[in-house]
Amino acid sequence: MDDDDDDEGTVHFVHTMQPGGYSRRRIPKCTILLSGHQVPSLINTRASINILAQSVLETIPIQPLLRPTTTQVYAFGSSKPVSLAGVFTTDISHEEQSTHTKVYVTPTGSGMLLSCRMAEQLNLISFAFSAHLGGVNDILAEFAQLFEGFGCLRDRLIHLHINNSIQPVALKDRRAAFHLRLKVEPELRKLEQADIIYKWRAPTPGFPLLS
Repeated sequence: MDDDDDDEGTVHFVHTMQPGGYSRRRIPKCTILLSGHQVPSLINTRASINILAQSVLETIPIQPLLRPTTTQVYAFGSSKPVSLAGVFTTDISHEEQSTHTKVYVTPTGSGMLLSCRMAEQLNLISFAFSAHLGGVNDILAEFAQLFEGFGCLRDRLIHLHINNSIQPVALKDRRAAFHLRLKVEPELRKLEQADIIYKWRAPTPGFPLLS
């Protein structure tokens, strides 16, 4: 649970708590029970802590014990930390879900901001992940015939990634060494018979020597 985490002195990042900034973004809202008191809240999936405005805290009949904190909280994109009046632990619930957690109090802003973790624990949000991620074994099983022995992958269109910012350079023909020239043709025929290479009779763009 959140209240077991010793995060004093750490740095957290949240978004603004001003309600006007949320209307355009369609931030999800809900009403939770905080210490048995209904509190309208905003769900911020980018926040790592729960933040409550002091003006809302003062409306709760049974005031929780507020302790000083050394935790630093920064609004998204801000270099100045958010002012904190303190921190307290309490029970937060929504419908049948309940948890005991930390809540940081700020003298500015309005309302309450629920962290991503808290919203998940209360079943207010959920993240959908792929149930199965194909790995190397899946590829080997699906294309088993391509990974056995030698052979050419014919009639298959591939895409070559070319960096157009690099100036092309034409390389000179490197002739086979004189003592190897008689061995070149037999080796090419051997590779062709093994289906490792095959003759290409059409022009090959970018390779004039093979045209």
